[in-house]
Amino acid sequence: MFKNLSLFRMLLMLLATSVIVSSCDKEDDDDDDENPQTSTVVLQGEYTTDRQLSSDTIYEMRGYVVFTGGATLSIEPGTIIKAATGTGTDATVLVIARGSKIEAVGNANNPIIFTSVEDNIALGQKFGTNLGKDDISLWGGVIILGSAKISAQDGDTETQIEGLPANSTFGLYGGNNDADDSGELRYVSIRHTGTSIAPDNELQGLTMGGVGNTTQINYIESYASFDDGIEIFGGSVNVNHLVVAYANDDAVDLDMSYSGTIDNFYVIHEGGSAGNSGFEFDGPEGTSNRGGKYTVTNGTVKKVGGNGRAATLKSASQGTINNCAFIGFSEWVTVEGGDANSNYLAGDLEITNCQFVTSALTGVVVSNGSTADSLAIEALFVLPAAGNTAVTTPTVGATINAFSGWTLAGEQGLID
Repeated sequence: MFKNLSLFRMLLMLLATSVIVSSCDKEDDDDDDENPQTSTVVLQGEYTTDRQLSSDTIYEMRGYVVFTGGATLSIEPGTIIKAATGTGTDATVLVIARGSKIEAVGNANNPIIFTSVEDNIALGQKFGTNLGKDDISLWGGVIILGSAKISAQDGDTETQIEGLPANSTFGLYGGNNDADDSGELRYVSIRHTGTSIAPDNELQGLTMGGVGNTTQINYIESYASFDDGIEIFGGSVNVNHLVVAYANDDAVDLDMSYSGTIDNFYVIHEGGSAGNSGFEFDGPEGTSNRGGKYTVTNGTVKKVGGNGRAATLKSASQGTINNCAFIGFSEWVTVEGGDANSNYLAGDLEITNCQFVTSALTGVVVSNGSTADSLAIEALFVLPAAGNTAVTTPTVGATINAFSGWTLAGEQGLID
């Protein structure tokens, strides 16, 4: 009897110890809310210490998820992060604030997926089955901010990123360090984005502001966004192996004296909102840091329906579009505004070695500037000019095997 009683007391002590340990573990991790019914961990609010996400768990972001104060978000290959549905103050968005980093390094067999909670994708999968190209604006997107050079109107060398509340303390970007390092994205697919926080204030699939050229952005997909697929505000970050499919506004949007290179990319552009384009490229806005010129090279831009044009080059746009194929558009390139026209005529805005699938030799580049500028630009761009040609089958553009096996666009047979 005594032995049995002692054993019973020992069991009670072990049980009490287990409860205490469990309580302490939960208290140390009170930012997260584990849901055992769905095996998800909730991410929400601001993180000021490093955090790692593992591929054996599905994560759910709710509201603003902000890494700030130098904190690093690390994500294992094959990890799935789902975002709660919402607009306005209830919108879900991931923000990597200036001074913090994201290390999201997947691979072709195990890409990192950012998607919606409405997506039925499960652990170990790369694709869900219930959402498609029309499922847009389900959540915000991914924002990365750095301290590289920009040229903005309000503040000039630093400003607040669009798509976030104007009073948010974590939305500033820009500075004087073109070698700034915000981490790495590699084999990352971002799906069903572009919700708005206010009228005419939408988020993109991937937004980068003032991101420096030490940051690595490679093998990225933006699929089904209500606004742009990817928008880059200044900075010097280079982007390699990019897919943008079904952006409702512009597929690739550059602004504020962006000085990096986008190399090997594939755009599937359906149309959507009025005035949208495959490309919308602006230049510097302020009086400082006006020298930044973009390079956009080795890409395919394909029209699959709806309205829109291949490219709108405006607002002092300056840089080079090279070795790209443009397919299926009824409108091609429009140069808008006096500054963009002047840059084109001065050779600071160039279109070289591109192929347009069209039988026309004129009207490929159209100027919306003065009559004199328009006539001069259109005279310069009677094909063939600067290596640009009208073709029936392109021989330049993206190397498409880089996008097989891990992109949703590739899975759907859109990249050919």
